[in-house]
Amino acid sequence: MSDTSAGRLLLIRHAQPFHVRDDGPADPGLTPSGVEQAERLAVAVAKGRYGDIDRIVSSPMRRAQETAERIAAATGMTPAVNDRIAELDRGWSSYGVDLDAYDDRQLLLADMNAGRIGSNTFDVNEFRERVLAGAADIVAEGGDTVAVVCHGGVINVVLSDLLGTENDFFTEPYYTSVTRVRVGRSGHRQIETLNETHHLWE
Repeated sequence: MSDTSAGRLLLIRHAQPFHVRDDGPADPGLTPSGVEQAERLAVAVAKGRYGDIDRIVSSPMRRAQETAERIAAATGMTPAVNDRIAELDRGWSSYGVDLDAYDDRQLLLADMNAGRIGSNTFDVNEFRERVLAGAADIVAEGGDTVAVVCHGGVINVVLSDLLGTENDFFTEPYYTSVTRVRVGRSGHRQIETLNETHHLWE
């Protein structure tokens, strides 16, 4: 890496989780297909497909932690947890069920930008501020390349801030996709790749 670069973030969406309703906060683990996705990702990371990683940071949510654990097992690293990169649905009594009700993803993105998914609501500005603070924490903690296992909403906010888009939510990262963002010493950021999923098909 050049001397003008402070590091690189690998923004990784978690593998496929179960869609559930729960009496308490819904925090599902990975489906069998999700476990396979996470294991394929872990093999690719361990083989250096996405560069030599120095650290793994995970959202506190179970679907992200179970994905990070596969990477950790393959690399011999111990994931750190950053509470600020939890998904926007943390604390809700359902996960994924409301998403299934949308047959048009454009309508889903429009609702998310208005601060709701189905009957659940969230504060878009508060979520954005929390996520960007978490990303800044991760950069400040150092490491040439940091694998950040998080969520689709989190990745959207980071990319929206980088690109200066009008809306925070505008794309749907694939499960275990990798988006590479380079961060310069001055704080300048640039996208290197988006939504890489080669590891799932090879």
